[in-house]
Amino acid sequence: MTLGERLREIRKEKDLTKQELGNTLNIPKDRIKLYESGEEIPSEFYLTAFAKHFNISVDELLILK
Repeated sequence: MTLGERLREIRKEKDLTKQELGNTLNIPKDRIKLYESGEEIPSEFYLTAFAKHFNISVDELLILK
């Protein structure tokens, strides 16, 4: 599983659309799409923002099954 797939999995578990997540974190939904597709890798800043939003550690976000 890639980081993008993991991010998508967690987002869907929380029943959030890309738009909803983007609005909450002030990230364009197109950028989230790029992260989830693996076309871009989130910066440390955004990894931290995702982890905080999902109430998990960055390490948990990076654990790829």
